[in-house]
Amino acid sequence: MLRKTTLHQPLERLLTARAQRALDLAEQEARARGHDRVTADHLLMGLARLDEGVAVMTLNSLGVDLGHTRTRATSADLAHLTELARREAFRLGHRYIGTEHLLLGLLHMDGTETLGVGLQQVRDQVIKVLHGNPL
Repeated sequence: MLRKTTLHQPLERLLTARAQRALDLAEQEARARGHDRVTADHLLMGLARLDEGVAVMTLNSLGVDLGHTRTRATSADLAHLTELARREAFRLGHRYIGTEHLLLGLLHMDGTETLGVGLQQVRDQVIKVLHGNPL
């Protein structure tokens, strides 16, 4: 039953405050650039501006600098990305969507070449960070 609730709850009820903040920052990035929709690039910029959370800690521990990273899928739909994030939360057995799930969704959508690290490598590192062992 736990997993079904993750897949069927409204997104707004599942997002952590930090994940919501990352999405808000992504929206601000899109508006600041005169874009009418939020894309994966804007989300990466939002995560970089957030500068905290499991996604940032994970990438930092893997040596990835979000401030100098862009996605290949600049036209990728944010709604699709958040659905992929929901599925990652489901896969990990989580009842929330955090920045780590947004990051994993982005890697699903954009491919692993974007950040120079593999999806499974990031997923494994997320688990380590969540358990307090980022190294």
